[in-house]
Amino acid sequence: MIFDTIVIITASDENAKRDTLALKQFRPRRMLRFSSGSEAIDYLNTGKADIILLDAELGDMDGIKFLKLVRLNMNLKNTPVVMVTSDGRRHHVLDAIAAGCAGYILRPYSPDTFKRHVLRACQAERMTEIEELHVKEAREMVSLGNYDDAIEAFEEIVSEQNQAQKFYDLGCKYLMRQKFGQAIIAFKKAVKINDLYAEAYKGLAEAYKGRGDLDNYKTYAQKAAEVFAQFNRMEEVKDLFIEILKYDPDSPNPFNTLGVNLRRAGDLPGALHAYRQALELTPEDENIHFNMSKAYFFMGDESKAKARVTAALALNPDFTEARKLYLKIFGTAYPVPASAEPAKKSAGLTLDKDTG
Repeated sequence: MIFDTIVIITASDENAKRDTLALKQFRPRRMLRFSSGSEAIDYLNTGKADIILLDAELGDMDGIKFLKLVRLNMNLKNTPVVMVTSDGRRHHVLDAIAAGCAGYILRPYSPDTFKRHVLRACQAERMTEIEELHVKEAREMVSLGNYDDAIEAFEEIVSEQNQAQKFYDLGCKYLMRQKFGQAIIAFKKAVKINDLYAEAYKGLAEAYKGRGDLDNYKTYAQKAAEVFAQFNRMEEVKDLFIEILKYDPDSPNPFNTLGVNLRRAGDLPGALHAYRQALELTPEDENIHFNMSKAYFFMGDESKAKARVTAALALNPDFTEARKLYLKIFGTAYPVPASAEPAKKSAGLTLDKDTG
């Protein structure tokens, strides 16, 4: 494999020297070294990097924080970042994987180990190039008005939906066995497949809209928004949600749907994060406040659970499930009597209300 530019980020001169020596086996055209994360970010915003070697400690921040900043930049999302560190604690490795590292090398390392992990990291980032080209070609069909051909191409991409879950499960098994390199590969594959699904669903929506099939347009736009929500891509979700609401004002908030699914899977902190994102889209949706109250209640945070269920009932005093939760938390009935007017319409939100 040929590298043009490799970026090394570490506050340690000794580590920089060792990593530079190990990288010479790849014969890169140039190697750049930065001591601080902010300097590296400034360069990466305009400069090129084929791969980034990242230490756990930088001059102005830790490596995990830097990695999260890199992944927020959509132009850098496919740049392989390999952690090279002496920190082998399990929680640190898991944090690095969650932040989006493509490899994890423990110091001290042998030249063979270093080479194997670097090559594996590059493979992880490039493993879906063919599928990405397929998506690009299908998008071009939409732009040319070839909607039937585009729909066929996009449907081929989303036909293997179970693949992402399979790789995710495989990654979990590798984690249990502390095979971190293989776990990273599996998780990367799962994320990239899901990312392709989101683009394919969005493309399907645009193709059906071009054909004048608004029912299928809404269906696939909603699917795309829900997958984008999993990646915390707020701008894409917001844009899609606004478009969907033009045709279906009762469409469920995709972040709320994600929160419900995460709560049911037992990930309460993740669910709360999704609900907070949901509130940015629809701050006056009583169902989201109700779902947050349930999550806080299950986590044992009674004060926040009280605040959220009260907010839900302030928006809709006739919300039956919220009244039941209020009674359970406060030990007394909600003081405002049920409105004599018809209850606030909540059609289309039943799934996300999550009253089960």
